[in-house]
Amino acid sequence: MALDASTRELLLLAFARRRGILETLTTDAGTPEAVAEATDTDPSVAEAVTTALADRGFLERVGREYEPTNRLLGFLTKTDVRSIGSLPATLDALDAWTDHDTDPERTRVNRLGEQWARDEHAVRAAVTAAVHAAPTAERVVCLRDGPGRHASEFATRGYDATILESTARGDTVAPLLAPTEVRLEIGGYDTMPQTDLAFAVGMLARSDDDRARRWLAAAGEAAPTVVCIEPVRDRSPEGALLDVEHHLRDGGRVRPESALRSLFADVGLDCSVTALPGTEGVALVGRRVQ
Repeated sequence: MALDASTRELLLLAFARRRGILETLTTDAGTPEAVAEATDTDPSVAEAVTTALADRGFLERVGREYEPTNRLLGFLTKTDVRSIGSLPATLDALDAWTDHDTDPERTRVNRLGEQWARDEHAVRAAVTAAVHAAPTAERVVCLRDGPGRHASEFATRGYDATILESTARGDTVAPLLAPTEVRLEIGGYDTMPQTDLAFAVGMLARSDDDRARRWLAAAGEAAPTVVCIEPVRDRSPEGALLDVEHHLRDGGRVRPESALRSLFADVGLDCSVTALPGTEGVALVGRRVQ
C-alpha cells in the first residue's frame, strides 16, 4: 500500500518535530545550514526537510532565510489555544501510535487546540442532540469542554452554561473564557455541580471502564439527563482503528454500542442512542432508572 501525500506530510512534520527541526525553525534558525548545526542533523537531510516544509506551505523564503507561515503557527504558540489548530494534536496521536516519548504539557495544550478547532457542524449537531434530549433544561454542565466550543453554543441558545475542568486545563483556558457568558469551575467527578443536563464529548472514549463509570455515576447524580457524544466501534468503518488510537493515546476505548449501554446500566442509567446527522458519532442519552 503506497503512502499518499497527506500521510507523507504528517511523517515529514513528525520527523522534523522529533529531531528539533520545527522548534529550531520557529526560533532562531532560518537556513538549512543553521538547522543542521543546531539539531546535529545531516546537512543534506536538513536541506531536504526544510525544502519540503516550504513546498508544503509551512515555510516561506524571505531573502536568504526561511520564515514560518500561518500553517506552522500551531507549533509556535504556547498559550492561545485558538491559534494551535488540530495538526499538533494529530502528531501527538502519531507519537502514541509509534510509542514515541511525548511531552505531557505540550500534549495537554495541543489537545485543547484540537478541541477549539472542532468542526462547527459537529459542534452544533452535538448541542442540538442534547437540546432534544432535555428540552426543558435551563442549566448545563459541560464536562472537560476545554476552550468551550460546546458550552458557548449552549450559551448562545440561552442556557446557563458551566464548564467543569481540571486545574491545568482550566488555567490555560480561563483567559479565553473570562469575557464570555460561560462559567468555568475546577473539579472532577467528585465535585460536579447540580444541573439540569450533564454533557460531554468523547469523554468515555478517553476513559477506561472504571473512570468512565465514575464520570457517568457522578453525572447521573448531578443531572436527570446525561448526554455523551461518542464514537461507536461497531458503527464506524474506522472504529477498530480508533479504539487502538484512544487506548494508546489516553488509556481509553472506543467501545461497541453494547459495551456503552452496559456502562450506563452499571451506574443506574437507562440509555438510548441517537445518530448525529453528518457525523460518525452518536448521542448516548442517559436517564435515571425510576
